[in-house]
Formats: sequence, C-alpha cells, structure tokens
Amino acid sequence: MTAPVVRGTAVIALATAVAMALPLAANAARLPHLKLRAIYPGKDTTLTTSPDAVKLWLSEVADLPATKVAVTNAAGAAVPTAKLTRGATKDEPVVAKFAAPLGDGKYTITWKAMSKDGHVVNGVSAFTVKLGK
Repeated sequence: MTAPVVRGTAVIALATAVAMALPLAANAARLPHLKLRAIYPGKDTTLTTSPDAVKLWLSEVADLPATKVAVTNAAGAAVPTAKLTRGATKDEPVVAKFAAPLGDGKYTITWKAMSKDGHVVNGVSAFTVKLGK
C-alpha cells in the first residue's frame, strides 16, 4: 500500500518543480537581448546616390567602445569612416559617417555590437551604389 503514497509524492514533487520553473522561464523571455532592428543602407539595396553613413538601429543601447562598423569596397579595401556616434536612447542609431562620398560599386558592411550586459551580436550586409551620371 506504499505505492500510491510514493506515486502521489512524485506527482506533488513534479508539480512543484514545474510551478517553480514557469516564472523563471517567463523572466528569461523578458531579459533584454541585443538585436539588429534595421540597417542603412539596407541589405542588398542599390542606391543612386552616395549614402552619408552606415546606420544601425539596435534593440537596446549598445556599448559604443565595443561596437565596430567596417565598410569595404568590392576590391576588399577599407572605406574610411569617422568615429562611431549614437544617441542616448535605444531608438537612435549607431552612426558611422563616411569620410568621403562613395563611388559606383558594391560595398560590404561588417558590424559587431555589444550590449551593457555583454551580449554580442554581429552581421554582414552588402549594398551597391550606382550613381546617376
């Protein structure tokens, strides 16, 4: 007659474990995770004018010293950009202004950003400039 007591105890232990885990899982889903929301120039776009900058809109404010944006041309040469800037809120983009207007060609953006909690995201995006002459 001890089997029903053991089974009942196991069911109570399982129910307690599930009840304790649910709030933890819900809180984990609410933790901020840095994500790219948008990028300019957009991935695989063709522009008819030179963009003035690369802009990254992120889901939270990134740690600017740990954030990197590099742009290369079709030959793999680095395209000079100014020091990164950003506004104070998560809705403002990280901006890498170009030192000079871009000419015709394909360009690749390689970026990396880190949140205040150390979460790192990165990506690669390409765009093309075809100036209307």
